[in-house]
Amino acid sequence: MTLTAVTALGWALSSAQSLEKVPTLSFDDIRGRHVQLADYKGKVVLLNFWATWCAPCREEIPDLINLQRLHRGQGLQIIGITYPPENLIEVRRFARKLRMNYPVGMGTKETKTLFSSSETLPMTVVIDREGAVRDVIEGIMYPDEFEQKVNPLLSSQPAPKGKLQTATVVVGTAGYRPRSVKLRRGIPAELTFIRKVEKTCGTRIMIPDYGIDRPLPLNVPVTVALTPNKSGRFKFTCGMDMFRGSLVVR
Repeated sequence: MTLTAVTALGWALSSAQSLEKVPTLSFDDIRGRHVQLADYKGKVVLLNFWATWCAPCREEIPDLINLQRLHRGQGLQIIGITYPPENLIEVRRFARKLRMNYPVGMGTKETKTLFSSSETLPMTVVIDREGAVRDVIEGIMYPDEFEQKVNPLLSSQPAPKGKLQTATVVVGTAGYRPRSVKLRRGIPAELTFIRKVEKTCGTRIMIPDYGIDRPLPLNVPVTVALTPNKSGRFKFTCGMDMFRGSLVVR
């Protein structure tokens, strides 16, 4: 289950010739599934070379798992490629223990050296949405490197057309209805709030995690716009430190 030499060579040429297209990458992952780079067209790909016996690699992988979870909705796709010597059973056991949430393939020394003559591990190749190599990061990819070299590529994606998320929330004596609004991460949303009763704590729309704080007059619809950029539950507050509803982002 190794990368083909032709594919790897194409990747090396892409890196050397300044943002040329990357040829199709094809391999079987450690679960036996066939993976092609073409399957991730339009995504930002991080090709991470690593090994189970490499201490910095083991240190970095939990961060990569977290990045994949946080930025999947923005189009990030991490692909792990092992560096020999490796044993398939050991790699499977390692990936299962850490719950690695991205594809992992068994690589060769030749694959890695086509990108860099350095023997450094880990090493991450940054590929943009058009399939061009934008950077090669040797060693652990630190948060500031991700912000400088990867995040701008994620932010370059235009907002999806025709997929605006909308919801109406009525504020009454019983609080917010519905109490939870489900949203998809990375897709713009507009939430309309309507206060129906005079005496309620909900005289403001406050969603602290998104910096939203707006007055909510009686019987006047107020719409707030946001793009949910991370998964989780984000609570509404009525302005008196009372949390009465939430956004659930997946």
